Amino acid sequence: MKEYTTIQGDNTVEIVIEKSRFIATAIHVDSVEEAQEFIASKRKKYFDATHNCYGYLIGDKAKFSDDGEPQGTAGMPIYECIKNSKIDHVCVVVTRYFGGIKLGAGGLVRAYSGSCAEALKTATKVYMTDCTIAEVVVDYSLLKGLRKVLFGKVIEKDVVWEDKVRLVLLFPTVSFDTISHIVTENTLGKCVLTQKEQLLCHYEQK
Repeated sequence: MKEYTTIQGDNTVEIVIEKSRFIATAIHVDSVEEAQEFIASKRKKYFDATHNCYGYLIGDKAKFSDDGEPQGTAGMPIYECIKNSKIDHVCVVVTRYFGGIKLGAGGLVRAYSGSCAEALKTATKVYMTDCTIAEVVVDYSLLKGLRKVLFGKVIEKDVVWEDKVRLVLLFPTVSFDTISHIVTENTLGKCVLTQKEQLLCHYEQK
């Protein structure tokens, strides 16, 4: 899985240039459908705006729109800004309320790319790591000791109390062999770590 940097939630900034208002909103998206829904929501919210231009990048999927601005002056600059920021899985909509003063092609490019850059710059960044969800079934007598040695190395996603205890653990995939060895060693071979799922996630221990 390809790891990447993205933003957390959404972030909005507003810039005024020559009396025109540029409102840039950046949001994390996991799919093209999410990006399209976000764009539609901004068009609905800012229905009275002169333009609602956008760009998004989701892995190898990308799209942008000038929404009536001169070709190449809005959508492409937004997309290029996203790409150059090295932030993935993000959609940025820049809304413009025309202030009566024309900015020219160069001015538009700077306005759209600049507002996009500010929205991304001030957003909270997170790194999406290749993670594993795994399970280990352990006797009650061994639970306390195993939890102690795993503390700080994994995140407990769930604990199921049955005849034995089933621990559902989350940790970076790169640590799988290490965690597996810890489990086996500290239970004298009585327990085995079983991988259940591999996914990209924001791995952050509380």
